[in-house]
Amino acid sequence: MNVQLGNEQITKLLNDWYQEIRAQHIIKAKQLKQKIEKEINNIEEDQNLLLYYSLIDLRYKILTNDYADREQSLEKIEQLKEHTNNFLDYYYHFFKGMHAMKTGNYSETQKYYDIAEKLLEEIPDEVEKAEFNYAVATFYYHTHQALLATQYANKAKSFFSGKLGYEIKTGACENTLGMACITLREFSVAEEYLLSAINKFEKHSENKLALIVRYNLGLLYADQNLSELAIRYLLESFENQEDDYKTMFLLAQEYYKLKQTNTVNTYIEKGLNVCNQEYKIHFLFLQALNNKLSTEQLEKVMLDAIPYFEKQNLWKYIQDYTEELAIRFYEEKNKDKSNEYFYKSYKAKRNLLERESLK
Repeated sequence: MNVQLGNEQITKLLNDWYQEIRAQHIIKAKQLKQKIEKEINNIEEDQNLLLYYSLIDLRYKILTNDYADREQSLEKIEQLKEHTNNFLDYYYHFFKGMHAMKTGNYSETQKYYDIAEKLLEEIPDEVEKAEFNYAVATFYYHTHQALLATQYANKAKSFFSGKLGYEIKTGACENTLGMACITLREFSVAEEYLLSAINKFEKHSENKLALIVRYNLGLLYADQNLSELAIRYLLESFENQEDDYKTMFLLAQEYYKLKQTNTVNTYIEKGLNVCNQEYKIHFLFLQALNNKLSTEQLEKVMLDAIPYFEKQNLWKYIQDYTEELAIRFYEEKNKDKSNEYFYKSYKAKRNLLERESLK
């Protein structure tokens, strides 16, 4: 999608930059960003161009997992938001939705994506529609709606596949399909998708994207209780050992299965210092298990977590954690509590199925 604004030279650079970002060409996108930053002072008086630059810059930071300056980009966008047209309004809602998903605010993601989808109907750009389908597929994966994730990822992949310049994007679709297949417990199919994705990324020297797939391979083997193999891939994917709380959590979980209590606590303590609200709950629950706290103490962690999970429509976590509590209470012969939590788990599962059936 080529936006047409005042300064033709800089507008073309920004359009080119977004096309490289959309195709997930991180290396080329970084090179263009450096070129644009040398020119950006020339557009201080053009508020439309400044907004366009700020939006694309936010999208770049989402692609490269640059958390440090993202809030500054958001503040700049809000200051300039009145200078929108159809294209920029679409970008505003789409990229805000992406940012919300990266921070674990899935209810906000849904809100922004719903608006972006309506705006996209007026934009005649098939590449952008495929890009939106890819983003929605990723959202459905993260909210445990694997069938919808597969549906949207296949739509995006069918467009990108075979198109010159979109080999990496095709790999990204395969990565999402692989993750959805893990959720569906189609492990051999998931492995095929993930290995195909990592081959594409490594062939084009997109090593940061390859690291993401290594993490997902770790998740694949973790879900099959192949803990030592999972740990190997997770450690290979560990790019930033101070901030990558998702990898810390999976490592802690697998070391817990191997009964390496001290290593588990080390990762939990590091993760709790940097994680978001969603992962704080995961870490605290695992910490309670690792430290052999009572079932009543586990229950308190869960009761504190349920309002957050309900708000974010993360019914799969409610289902899993309440089932864990139900089993614990059953083993302790507390039938009333066991029945209560089995029923809560059943209701969470029904809510998850109903959300998928609405689409």
